[in-house]
Amino acid sequence: MKWVLVLLLSALASHSAVVNADEVQFNNGDRLSGKVLGLKDGKLSFDSKLAGKLEIAWTEVATFSSEEPVTIVLADQSVIVDRVGIAETGAVRTSGSGSIAAQTISLANAVKLNPEPVQWKGAAVAGAIFDRGNTVRTAGTAALDAVRRAESDRITFGAGYAAEQTEDDDTGDTSTTKRQMFMGLQYDLFFRPQWYLYAKARGEKDGVANLDLRLVSGVGLGYQFFETDELKLNLEAGPTWVSENYSDDTESVDYIAARVAWNLDWTFYPDVSFFHYGAAYPSLENSHDQLVETRTGFRYKLFGDFFGESKVLWIWDSSPADDKKRQDLSVILGLGYGF
Repeated sequence: MKWVLVLLLSALASHSAVVNADEVQFNNGDRLSGKVLGLKDGKLSFDSKLAGKLEIAWTEVATFSSEEPVTIVLADQSVIVDRVGIAETGAVRTSGSGSIAAQTISLANAVKLNPEPVQWKGAAVAGAIFDRGNTVRTAGTAALDAVRRAESDRITFGAGYAAEQTEDDDTGDTSTTKRQMFMGLQYDLFFRPQWYLYAKARGEKDGVANLDLRLVSGVGLGYQFFETDELKLNLEAGPTWVSENYSDDTESVDYIAARVAWNLDWTFYPDVSFFHYGAAYPSLENSHDQLVETRTGFRYKLFGDFFGESKVLWIWDSSPADDKKRQDLSVILGLGYGF
């Protein structure tokens, strides 16, 4: 009698576990119980009781159910929060709660489930060089990049600083051989899943190049080709005002340019990514005034949230300060922390 009672309780516990689990039904008729975690980039994250965490192609899912409310983001960016139940192939049926009526939702119309909360993500990178011997040099760089991405908009912030001092072996005098800083902010408003309007402003200083302030501000149109964890690529274009003021007697330059910009982030191997950001500002008033800026490099994970970074910064200005070169090229090695 005792063993019968044990078996009966085990069966009831097993049945309760199944009943209290989410379920996914596949197009081929198979079923899987567990916990629906989320949907992103066409992949359903599912914690299976038997197989652990899985990434399932959304196109393979016929329908599913949830024991707890899930957040469903539709193609038109509307949001539904409700429990869902099994429905016909290619759809789910919400249970209806409070002021929300029960309704059938096509899986093809669902683009996200349980999206991550809107928060800032980015990285801080720093590097330093100390030479003591035949060459006495102290150099340091620091940069911060952060992005806040919501369903309908995006805010991008960036700032950086680089300085270098070198001591003359003969005189012992110390001279500043690099002193650069920049700060930029951009706001993107998505009016279609991949199309957006942007407004941006960026300021730069370069003491060695006698650039007291370069201010770039403008608006335009952007297109997001890809935006996944592995690949991000967008292209932007629009009118931009460029103003360059110098600390010496060089005449200031102001002009309207046709800005063209591109941004690529590609994780082509686990824990290794490539990035290339660039912008060109051809003047619409004088063909002599041209400005191009690029950042190209690699990031490779070290441990935890720390990573190494190798990058090349290139700036070409067709109208620099008097007696200064048009081109600036910097190769930077740094240690970064992602957040």
